[in-house]
Amino acid sequence: MFLNYPVGAFNSHWFQFFNALSFQIMMGAPVILFAKSLGASSTILGVIAAFTPLMTMFQLAGARKLEKHGYRGFVLMGWGTRTIFIFIVAAVPLMNFLETNAKLFVLVGALLIYNCLRGIASAGWLPWMTALIPEESRGRFLSLDQLFQYIGSLISVSVSGFLMHGKTESWEFVILFFLSALNAIMSLLFIRRIPDVQRSETLKKSAAHVPWAAMLGYAPFHRLVIFNLIYAMMTGGMGAFTVEYLHMNPKFNISLILYLSSVAFIGSMLWFTISVMVIDHLSAQVIFRVAMAVFSLVMIGWLLLSAEVIPGSIALVALLNFCAGFATAAFNLANAHISMSLMPEMGRNHFFALFSVITNLGLGAAPILWGMSLDFLGRFELVTGVFHWQRHSMYFLLLFCLSLIALLYISRLRDQHKNLNPG
Repeated sequence: MFLNYPVGAFNSHWFQFFNALSFQIMMGAPVILFAKSLGASSTILGVIAAFTPLMTMFQLAGARKLEKHGYRGFVLMGWGTRTIFIFIVAAVPLMNFLETNAKLFVLVGALLIYNCLRGIASAGWLPWMTALIPEESRGRFLSLDQLFQYIGSLISVSVSGFLMHGKTESWEFVILFFLSALNAIMSLLFIRRIPDVQRSETLKKSAAHVPWAAMLGYAPFHRLVIFNLIYAMMTGGMGAFTVEYLHMNPKFNISLILYLSSVAFIGSMLWFTISVMVIDHLSAQVIFRVAMAVFSLVMIGWLLLSAEVIPGSIALVALLNFCAGFATAAFNLANAHISMSLMPEMGRNHFFALFSVITNLGLGAAPILWGMSLDFLGRFELVTGVFHWQRHSMYFLLLFCLSLIALLYISRLRDQHKNLNPG
């Protein structure tokens, strides 16, 4: 069968769809643009972009509670509680009794707690799916999971662009964040329909404690961690700072920026179409190489655009976002599957948690460091030949260098299986 899932497991795809409808507003371009409308600096934007990955550090604590609460109960508690803070964010534009700086403070505080709860709950997701989905079906499961997520993301950002058309009013942000909350509630309904893993032996083995030194001493594991850290430094905050760069250009209004952001998910869906055809024949290493090669071209494009070597156009930005979406989807599929295959059954919860925490700390540190660097460079300008160097062009130059380093490092990774779907 094409989909050899346990009964009820398909609900995980619908969860991803509605969750994407919600989180693309709370963790993507819309919330960045709202923060920018409140006067947020590059450093503050970097901090907001860092919340999601940084808060995964709480997975280490969450992994210890999985055996007690079970996967479904644990994920439901975390995802359910975080929804409350979406409603708080939706109320921020209405807080006219507060000054702008105070509104920004409330927004940042609510986003911090929202992402903290998400980070704790996410400790249960990958171990749950690994235990639930048969190994021979995981490649196609992950591809389909991504498809539902990217369709939800495309709809979310497109609707955001439609609502933000013309001069943006505060009530439009209220509607947008309220829609995010409603979709978060819908996603919870589908989590409840996903079957829990009832095999206590599986939970006990996965929850078995493994010392950090032993986990980091496992060569395939620490090599994958290093590769992910390079990737994190390259992509961490990239979405926020490309939005910031476009927002500085009068040619790109808020609505247009959101529409252009949505093009990335069309690129992601193209990857899904291709992955269904090639998933039985390509190793994770090959897919990683494709992803990094495309990312390198994307960084060159942003570099030439920001250095004013080529004129900025809607078509060019759309192409860059499309290619970035394609590369991101390819990376995520290969990364999820290789991590699922490499994590040993004994202590699996802790392996997943440590992997997520370390790599996401990189994803969290990157936008803060980049944001501080961009603020430090300020109005820096230097012209050398055709290149007009300023803070964003320097930023994209460094990202291009990191993409080349990542491309060279791929040969050190080890595939546990010959291809992504050996069945």
